[in-house]
Amino acid sequence: MIDHGGEGRTLVLLHAFPLDSGMYDRLVPLLVDDARVVTIDLPGLGGSPVPDEDPSMAAVAEGVLDALVDLGIERSVVVGSSTGGYVALEIAAVAPHRLEALVLAGTTPRRITPDVPDERRVVADEIERLHSTDPIARSASQGLGATAHREQPGLVSMLRQTIAEADPAGVTWMARAIAARSDTTAALAAFAGPVGLLFGAEDEATPPSRGQEMLTLRGSGSTILEVLDRTGHLTALESPKAVAAFVLRVLAEVA
Repeated sequence: MIDHGGEGRTLVLLHAFPLDSGMYDRLVPLLVDDARVVTIDLPGLGGSPVPDEDPSMAAVAEGVLDALVDLGIERSVVVGSSTGGYVALEIAAVAPHRLEALVLAGTTPRRITPDVPDERRVVADEIERLHSTDPIARSASQGLGATAHREQPGLVSMLRQTIAEADPAGVTWMARAIAARSDTTAALAAFAGPVGLLFGAEDEATPPSRGQEMLTLRGSGSTILEVLDRTGHLTALESPKAVAAFVLRVLAEVA
């Protein structure tokens, strides 16, 4: 966990699987002039240890909330990308009073592709058997859109390195936590604060149609949907300026 400082409301950035909070290195400097920014490595990833307890999204959410209490943060705006969005939605389900707003990027409240539970369990078993992250190495390129592959090839190398250096035991634990997650559509629909839905037009894993589904689910709730052109699944990596502008737009909606 890193408290990057800044003034104003607290933004908590939760990253995608199987990456770590370094995926936000390009975004943080664009936010610290307007908010206090905290990044957290999810369990078993980055600098976070592998938990002793059974894998579950509830355990992940509890760990995030406990970490924020350690920083003296009772309420925050949580930004979750992909798997980070699953965690953010779990927090909305179990502790909505701890949230001022949600920003959900390239994610879904449903237990569907690209994280079908049975498929995640198979991947976890394979990583554990090989004691290697090789079974998910291809996700380094799959997370980026065609424009990023063409114009920012260095991102692929960075992602490959992050995945190669990840602890296989931690990746296994987190993959099983993803498989064990619950459907959080009711929590998304019921959340009383502002919600920002952000998707990449080039995201094939979690396409913009997921955002439209979530917008419909929100009904009359305060919600903003934006689709970024020339951007794939990892929006904060590929288009940090546009993501920063969107996050600050949602932040301005907080009463």
